[in-house]
Amino acid sequence: MDNPYSFRSLQVYAVTILFYCIVYMVLMILPFYAITAGAGEMEIGLIMGTTMFASMICRPIAGTVIDRYGTRKVFVLALLLFTVSLAGYFIPNLWLFGLVRAVQGIVAAFFSTAMEIITMDLLSEKMRAQGLSLYSLATMIPSTFGPTIALLLKDWLPMIWIFGSLFMMSMGIFLFGLSLSRQMKPSAAAPPAEIPDDPAVGPLSRKGVWKSRTLLLSSAVMLLASVANGAIFTFLPLYLEKQGLKFAELYFLIQTLVLVLTRFAGRKYIPSDGSFPGRILFPALALASLGSLILGTSLSPAVLAAAAVFNGIAFALLYPALLTYVSFSVPHFARGLLIGLFIGAADLGFSLGALAMGPVASSFSFPVMFITGGALCLLAGFAGLGFRVRRTENGKNRTAAGL
Repeated sequence: MDNPYSFRSLQVYAVTILFYCIVYMVLMILPFYAITAGAGEMEIGLIMGTTMFASMICRPIAGTVIDRYGTRKVFVLALLLFTVSLAGYFIPNLWLFGLVRAVQGIVAAFFSTAMEIITMDLLSEKMRAQGLSLYSLATMIPSTFGPTIALLLKDWLPMIWIFGSLFMMSMGIFLFGLSLSRQMKPSAAAPPAEIPDDPAVGPLSRKGVWKSRTLLLSSAVMLLASVANGAIFTFLPLYLEKQGLKFAELYFLIQTLVLVLTRFAGRKYIPSDGSFPGRILFPALALASLGSLILGTSLSPAVLAAAAVFNGIAFALLYPALLTYVSFSVPHFARGLLIGLFIGAADLGFSLGALAMGPVASSFSFPVMFITGGALCLLAGFAGLGFRVRRTENGKNRTAAGL
């Protein structure tokens, strides 16, 4: 299919938007809910980071299950478990919050890996970059309104009412997803002919398939950049509130509006032929570094707006560009596993933005934490540059030589 706007594709994007609407609302209000239950910065970092950490661990498992059983069953079961897990927020207990966040990390691993493979299967290779960009856009559209609505609701409604509403909403999403799954063709693993007979024939064998340089270095770049993004999402609202500033809603609104517009406009410029996306990768990492660094220098409205624009552009292009690049480099028989590993790297980075950067903020300061995130984005740029040089010198990617 060469139409990324077909009715079936729009249904996939719609269920994704609804799912992530809840995800972003929980992400924004749970730290405040945890404070009422006696949490400090360290505990908040652990609770919020648990989701991405669990997701990271389960990504390869999710990919392997999808490779074996197909996407349809995984998709439905993930939505069901997500609905059940939201009931755990009805009891204000920090240990229970951590458990629920872990379960939701597992759900996120299975849901997003399944949805990205569903998107790939819906479209031809020529349209894959656009389809994945639009799917990624669907995951971010809720962040244009979800965090803002959540921050407003916390001032008007008791937390139990908010989470009760989210639970009811998730039930509706499950029913929508169940209806959509019945329209999908069963997705099966690759034919046996595509699987190498010799398990020791190198990086495309069963045992060595994860050793692909493209996969490993792309994952490393995504991990480093995601640390800064995770730290901003987890701690910027708390930092601003401690400074007596009410700009969190403004920052996230600007960042996500820029992200949505850039991801939509930039989807046609992401290579969909397997070539190295250097013209997108390096400017995106530079902007991500600058966006995080300036948050460590000032909290004026102008600086916050500039950081939101830089980060919005950077993360709008970085993830779909690298995901598309990786999707062309992995063999079909292990596609779910390897794409799961790449997405897991992004999850691990986001998780470390809470787990590792929380202690940095506690031991030093929030500005030091943001500056550290910016330095990690610069390091990701150097990793990407080294990857580009090696690939060019080995003659394995002629396209990279011209970037």
